Amino acid sequence: MTRRQIAAVLAILLGLGVAVSALLGPLVLGVIRFRTSPALEMQFVGGEMISLGLVAPLLVLAGIAWWQGRGVAPVLAIGPALYAVYTYITAVAGQEYDRYPGNVERFFPLYTLLVAGGAALAALATPDIARVPAAALPARLRRALGWLLAGIGAFFALAWIGQVRLVLTGEPTTEYTEGPTLFWLIKVLDLGIVIPALLATGIGLLRGHPSAVRAAIAAGPFAACLGGAVAAMAVAMAFTGDPSAQPAMIAVAVPLALALAMLAARIVVAVQRAFPGGDDPLRARARPPGRAPPAMR
Repeated sequence: MTRRQIAAVLAILLGLGVAVSALLGPLVLGVIRFRTSPALEMQFVGGEMISLGLVAPLLVLAGIAWWQGRGVAPVLAIGPALYAVYTYITAVAGQEYDRYPGNVERFFPLYTLLVAGGAALAALATPDIARVPAAALPARLRRALGWLLAGIGAFFALAWIGQVRLVLTGEPTTEYTEGPTLFWLIKVLDLGIVIPALLATGIGLLRGHPSAVRAAIAAGPFAACLGGAVAAMAVAMAFTGDPSAQPAMIAVAVPLALALAMLAARIVVAVQRAFPGGDDPLRARARPPGRAPPAMR
């Protein structure tokens, strides 16, 4: 099999695995029982809503597009692949195993395969995305992405630092007291990896660095998936009458998730226009401005 075919099969299998995980979780069948509090379980339920409704279908579509040799395939795949790595690391390492009942550890093989599959798929997509020229994304889209990614990074950096400060000063939030393991895991992943990546990408886009365009092709869809999970969590908590639900969270998270989704979709469309098809489309030269695109296969 060629690298393209391997990526196609892996994307489809990863999509099916993500769907199976979501179906087995508390959102649908309840076979998987997380070892966390009912309130914190909503964070995983929100993730499952996005996994089942967005991430899994995108991965399957990416696999089909990859098999057909379409240049948009790695763009469709890399955000959901990175989201799978992030989400299923927290599903394993963010539990309170000695505090709450559950059986999540029995599904360790499934989660490990999903993390490994997401990492492998992201690695396969990266060389193709690295060949996308900066001109593939219009200037207005680059600026909008720059401001949004930098703004999100700065907002969550301040929010997470504030929560850490409360813990260190002896005034922890309910989220911390109910699940300190998940609290610290999310903070180290976000403050150590995700937030710096968003800030660097956003600032790079605003300053016109070509490498930031390639980073945005990954960061934009990943942020859209993660933002969708946060919005779904807020909505699920309000719908179930959770006492810790915050209307302000819905008011912020839902529009933010929609904005991220819209910009991620525009990234996909822009790359599709630059590389409309072919056996190895991202090795081809982007069409010059004003020239009609060749017929798609």
